[in-house]
Amino acid sequence: MLSKYTKWLLVFLFFNGIIFFNQAPIMGHHQGGVGGIGGIPRGQSAFSPETLGRDKLSLSFLFDYQDWKHFDPFKAHELEEGGRDAHSRRKDTVYNAVISYGVTDNLSLTFQFPFVERRTRQIETEELIGQREKSTGIGDVTTFGKYRFYNGLFGAAVTLGIKAPTGQTDERDSAGNRFEPEEQPGTGSTDFFFGMAINKNLGRFTIDGSILYQLTGSGAQEYEFGDVLNVGIQGTYKVKEYGRYPGLDILAGVVSEFADKDDQFRKRISDSGGTTVFFAPGLSSQLTNNLSSSFSVQFPILQNLGRDHQEVDLKVLFGIGYSF
Repeated sequence: MLSKYTKWLLVFLFFNGIIFFNQAPIMGHHQGGVGGIGGIPRGQSAFSPETLGRDKLSLSFLFDYQDWKHFDPFKAHELEEGGRDAHSRRKDTVYNAVISYGVTDNLSLTFQFPFVERRTRQIETEELIGQREKSTGIGDVTTFGKYRFYNGLFGAAVTLGIKAPTGQTDERDSAGNRFEPEEQPGTGSTDFFFGMAINKNLGRFTIDGSILYQLTGSGAQEYEFGDVLNVGIQGTYKVKEYGRYPGLDILAGVVSEFADKDDQFRKRISDSGGTTVFFAPGLSSQLTNNLSSSFSVQFPILQNLGRDHQEVDLKVLFGIGYSF
């Protein structure tokens, strides 16, 4: 998607952006947010421009489950022997601890600490082909800053983030082979995030839209995942008015992911990258004034991936958070 020179330019703009946004003027208060990027859970199809508010703290738990469509491990072994990048992955589960803090009414910082479990089938050692394998460990820590720069006819915010290479990258299977980069808990790369979100309240109905670009770096095993562009839109209908607990929101959204191809040893991997579009219905609840939760299932409605790239069957997202 981007040349190496463009990547370095965006990294420069990233650090200048951090300085600018931390010096931004204070604007009006509006409590809320989305777990993972700036606040308590409230749906994951699109992140919201809402921020926590000055001196507010949110602690959240986010559960992210992804089920892969079955890919025959014997076929994957044949492709691997032929020099292709094939896998027979089963499921990925990520348990995230999230801490968010409102620096001002319009600036929130979020720290996300994942623990990752990846399950796959053996495709490399012939006598073990098809055997179930598991890779577990600490994932890459991510830090986000979200600044709401407008709160009038609609809300608007920008977000900047960085993913540090804190995750484990040397997990091995039962035969002693090192798992491939896609099957490790961590990536070994430093990645940057740039995004923007807007929303509009129409009585009990709210619509959120967001765009987030992930600029990836080179990681473990000389592997570099492709840059990713995520575009999401979500509609939320509030069944109960704010202040009546437990509250209930009905969610429906569409998430699109556009991924560039991966590289390893400076060679482009054809079985990677592509476009995936998900339909994401869900529910969200404000259980008390401080406690909230959300649940969403993402069903793929379009997957146009590179060659024999394994497809996703579905995703399940659950979050619960408490704000102080």
